[in-house]
Amino acid sequence: MRKIEKMIKSLPMKKVKLLIPISLVLVSVALLFNNENKNEIDNQTSKVFVPFKKEGPKKMKTLEERRRFAEERRKHEFDLQANPKTGKIPVEEKQSEIFVSNQLMVQSKNAKSASNTSYISRGPSNLGGRTRTIVFDRSDNTGNTIIAGGVSSGVFRTTDGGANWSKVSSNNEIHNVTTIVQDPRNGFENIWYYGTGESFGNSANADGAAFLGQGIWQSTDSGQSWTQLPSTASVQEQNDSPFDFMFKIAVHPTTGDLYAGAGGAIRRFDGTDWTVELDSGGNFFSDVVITSTGIVYASFSGNSTTANGVWQSPTGIGSYTRIGSNVTPGFGSNGRAVLAVAPSNEDIVYLLHTSSGLFEAGLWQWNDSTDTWTNRTNTMPDEPGGDLAGNDPIAVQGGYDLVVGVKPDDENFVLIGGTNAYKIEDITTDASFTRIGGYRNNQSYALYDLGIDADEHHPDIHAFAFPPNNPDVLFTGTDGGIHRTDNINAATVSWTNLNNDYQTYQYYHVATDPRATSDIVIGGAQDNGTTGGGISFGLPDATTMFDIAGGDGVAVGVAPSLYYLGVQRGPVFRVSTSEFSEITPEGIIVTGQNPRSQFVTYFYLDESNNNALYYAGLNTLFSTSDASNVTATTWNDLGSLPFGENIKQMKATWGAYDASSSYLLVGGNQGSLFRLNDPQNATAFTDAVEITPPGRLEGTVSGIAIHPTNNDIVMVTYSNYGITNIYITTNATSDTPTWTVAERNLDTFSIRSAAITEIGSETRYFVGTARGLYSSLDPVNEDWEIEAPNQIGFAVVSALAYKPSNNTLLIGTHGNGMYEGTIEATLSVEEFDTTDSKFVFWPNPAKDVINVEVESTFVKGDLDFSVFSFDGKEIKTGVLNSNKQINVDNIPQGNYILQIRSDQTEKAVIFNKN
Repeated sequence: MRKIEKMIKSLPMKKVKLLIPISLVLVSVALLFNNENKNEIDNQTSKVFVPFKKEGPKKMKTLEERRRFAEERRKHEFDLQANPKTGKIPVEEKQSEIFVSNQLMVQSKNAKSASNTSYISRGPSNLGGRTRTIVFDRSDNTGNTIIAGGVSSGVFRTTDGGANWSKVSSNNEIHNVTTIVQDPRNGFENIWYYGTGESFGNSANADGAAFLGQGIWQSTDSGQSWTQLPSTASVQEQNDSPFDFMFKIAVHPTTGDLYAGAGGAIRRFDGTDWTVELDSGGNFFSDVVITSTGIVYASFSGNSTTANGVWQSPTGIGSYTRIGSNVTPGFGSNGRAVLAVAPSNEDIVYLLHTSSGLFEAGLWQWNDSTDTWTNRTNTMPDEPGGDLAGNDPIAVQGGYDLVVGVKPDDENFVLIGGTNAYKIEDITTDASFTRIGGYRNNQSYALYDLGIDADEHHPDIHAFAFPPNNPDVLFTGTDGGIHRTDNINAATVSWTNLNNDYQTYQYYHVATDPRATSDIVIGGAQDNGTTGGGISFGLPDATTMFDIAGGDGVAVGVAPSLYYLGVQRGPVFRVSTSEFSEITPEGIIVTGQNPRSQFVTYFYLDESNNNALYYAGLNTLFSTSDASNVTATTWNDLGSLPFGENIKQMKATWGAYDASSSYLLVGGNQGSLFRLNDPQNATAFTDAVEITPPGRLEGTVSGIAIHPTNNDIVMVTYSNYGITNIYITTNATSDTPTWTVAERNLDTFSIRSAAITEIGSETRYFVGTARGLYSSLDPVNEDWEIEAPNQIGFAVVSALAYKPSNNTLLIGTHGNGMYEGTIEATLSVEEFDTTDSKFVFWPNPAKDVINVEVESTFVKGDLDFSVFSFDGKEIKTGVLNSNKQINVDNIPQGNYILQIRSDQTEKAVIFNKN
């Protein structure tokens, strides 16, 4: 398994329709592995793909250079959503999107499934995404119970030390988890909190974007379920609250007060009210740590002119004293500053901060017993023999990745994290920190994989955590998830990958092998490169994946024995058993200038005719009908879209290529849609016919879907708020197609992707949105219904890839990896009258229990029940006991939906709990 993991880089209606599947036999994605595929993988394992390698003398990057990639990710997401007329993301539409999606979630639990599609995870189950927080449960002395948070993926919990993870935050809750804390008081260890909102680094962190925070959430059952603290609620994903960005939360060990570094201040919650203890004078970085005796330390960003530096309070309630700043003792901090208390001697506190000096970070040590600071910056790592930008000397990307830790049994054994992880075993005597993770060394961008039979570690370090029972074991949270070393003291530290069902990848694009006999999938993920999966790849199961390339993953394509991928800002590559070749069209990458490509590089491989490949050079379209042999100089330059509009989406007709009927649709970032007939033989884009829906002069084309067997049926979607987002035509091949608006109940949604499927005579339309996946058999006349509410939930569905050869739909999410649905047709065979099955319950209002009585015709197997709040959250679930009673004494007062389900049917009623 380890060898495989290291490949390459390593309520109720009176009547409802009862829908039944035509076939009960599911198409399995478990396909036979053949020697040809195995040889292909074995050959690829010998290749090392390094997309960013830069040679030359040491050069300190400016803060603007360090932030460029993060800002371009942010702009990419913001541009997808902003109202073209106002340049802002409207609060009202975001609120409506939330309300409607919650309603549809409730309806999905009280009625039939949206379709008979069966969904499975496609992983990656062995690779993790950005993780900013890891906490060991102090009530489990074995160190096996851990709770961790993915920045756009939710909260995960393990009770076996990371061998298996389970997502414990609901699919319809905010996913942007940045900080977690447990109440340390004896008898209160069951209380946990997590904070949301990443202010710097997320591809989706623009104002109003998909993953801004929504305050703080609390668990009272040891992290197994969570509810929001009402005092931190805000309009979801709108920068309208100090709790939209959370840097750190902590709980006082004697009072139980909750502290939050949020909104440029240190705030304290006593269970009733929030008090601002310290204010930085702006929305600056902050951190807060508390000793076991209740001394509170707080830090603010170095560019806060009024409050930069470190503050201390003996109780955490007032009485704060600044003990260090840029003036005294002269930290030289220009941005984020983070803290760590030495557990073995809590008089010792470490401060790590961003700097504009010789090193990108400075390190200081505070001794509270002597009230003195010692500058330890001279120990910052600057390894001999090579200097790589963003790698060596220490790189922290403007504070995006910045963490300091202390070994629990040694106050002088210090850990720091930036792009790489480092340790120093005795900061008082050792000359410098040594590398223990991230990139392999200072001469390569290959991942760190040192040690015997070791897994790869990952750059961009965000969290250190020691288990309570062993100070020699260390866990890290990085942009690559969670890893463990069993001996931090070792001369060569080696790591074990613990991303076991820790499904946290943020995909931009996904693709699937067009062959029915292959289950190969690949995807381009934010800051995690390109990954591949499938039993046909020689992998052990459908969810295990391997890394193909690094950087920011972008568009992808799969052909038999060939794979196409890219990295940010333009480069594109062709991969086969014998090559890993860059095939970027000549002139796209211009040294020292902005490339002629969008940040999330986009190209499109014709799924039916894999010899045809199309590349988007901003507004210029490049094509080739010989994709397996194309080089940088053999592309066809077809010219540009009118008015400088950039290309955002492309889609070709299905089936064997026919010069008289095949076409390519091209959509832009200003709303235009063009049809290029006979694209493999086209010589100029000026031959394209504009078929933009009437009045559509704005917004970003986010999805194009063409019917698998009828070239006249097309759906086009737009991602921006404040505009019409879904159109369908049934005469796409005419010079002036007739478009019909098909938004219906999704009229306020940001639509991110589209697909049209066909099973027998049944056509189904799918759209991926900023809050889940939806489908409809007739979206012009029938509302959309949510798909996979319990698997995908409200994850951003950024990409859809349909495979007609075996009727599967690959779903790429920006936060929870990939899923795959096997599409099955439905057949309406009868109308089922719900009044035929009697369902009586009492009392209403209910206080302690609800009694349920049903006729015997209703019961076919066990009776399950669920209780839902009106915002779609499942409050309680179980099997109806022999007394036909449901205990509701622990449910807060209010109105709820009670659903009863049998093997044959289900019914729901509204009740009141008083």
